[in-house]
Amino acid sequence: MPLVYFRLSLRHRNQTDVMKNLLPGAILAMILISGTLPAQKQLCFGLSLTGLTSVITNQNNYGLDFELDYVATFGGCGNVNIGFDFNKRVGLKTEIGFTKLGQKYKGTHDGSAYQRNIRLNYLQIPLMFKYIGKGDAVNFYLMAGPQCNLLLSASQQYLKDGAVFDYYHTLPDSSQTILVGQQSITGRYNSLDIMGRIDLGAEIRVASNLFLNVGMTMAYGIIDINAPDWQIPDYSSGEYHSSHNIYGGINFGINYMLPVGNKN
Repeated sequence: MPLVYFRLSLRHRNQTDVMKNLLPGAILAMILISGTLPAQKQLCFGLSLTGLTSVITNQNNYGLDFELDYVATFGGCGNVNIGFDFNKRVGLKTEIGFTKLGQKYKGTHDGSAYQRNIRLNYLQIPLMFKYIGKGDAVNFYLMAGPQCNLLLSASQQYLKDGAVFDYYHTLPDSSQTILVGQQSITGRYNSLDIMGRIDLGAEIRVASNLFLNVGMTMAYGIIDINAPDWQIPDYSSGEYHSSHNIYGGINFGINYMLPVGNKN
């Protein structure tokens, strides 16, 4: 396990260093901004749903001598959230939710038609820094921060000419033989995925302490989702290319605000 951690850390050293450099600056900027604005601290509790489209970069076809075409893939997320506004402009928000990501493929090879549908189910926990615009009934918001995705399960449907692709393949540079079309593939992916996420949209006040929000969300995975034993070189190039989750979508939510302390 220490060796696996070292390999992942080395591969993504540059991305991690960038986050380490940017995060303290962002926090400091928010503290400075918050000190110059009228205080109106409040807790926010809510529920939200997200419709999204997802992509897995760099198709991993386990060293087979062909790849398939990408197909638009749709998923979703549902979560509960809690936030704290330091004042009228700056706050923090976190969520706990279930997210469905993955990738669909299709194509032909040697006269046969193939279809593949990968499903990745995650427990999603972001920590978002929030900026709120000016407004009474409608406020613009912008949020950004890291997100942890904990893998709950991974599965695939891999078909050849409409039937399960029950082909046993020996991995390149290895004596290990695998069932390519195996349905349960949780062990082929890392249990943790770290993403950078940005949300933007509008908060619409419908009552004194109740508001709706609608906006866009985008996230990019900064670490390889493939488990170390499944980081298999491409057949054509002989090189391995890491795979990353990407998604974008539209979210809707309802939130209740609970003022904390006295308004200045």
